[in-house]
Amino acid sequence: MIYLLIGLGGGLGAISRFLVSDFLTKISLFGIPLGTFFVNIVGCLLIGIFLSINNVNGSTLTKEFFIIGFLGSFTTFSAFTKESLIFFNQGSFITAFSYIIFTVSLCLLSTYLGFKVFK
Repeated sequence: MIYLLIGLGGGLGAISRFLVSDFLTKISLFGIPLGTFFVNIVGCLLIGIFLSINNVNGSTLTKEFFIIGFLGSFTTFSAFTKESLIFFNQGSFITAFSYIIFTVSLCLLSTYLGFKVFK
């Protein structure tokens, strides 16, 4: 049953990531692609919320379906690193470092806020 929950959550997370990222892919802010950026920040906020919920009730649905399955597929660290490398290869060092710093900082902050708000 656990594997089914992870698989279903993962499938829905991957589809959700594609839809959100595809919708925002043509929009950029200071050269930073908003699709991956937005998905990672929202995913981190949600994982903070679900970690907090899981600490309270320890639900299998919360842990396996949402945290491991859905959010594991929804966030896109591999896309983030690929886009960062593309910026470096293009010689866009300021954009690359800005993207890395903003993404990591805002993802950490989002996870923390999600966890604290729902504690």
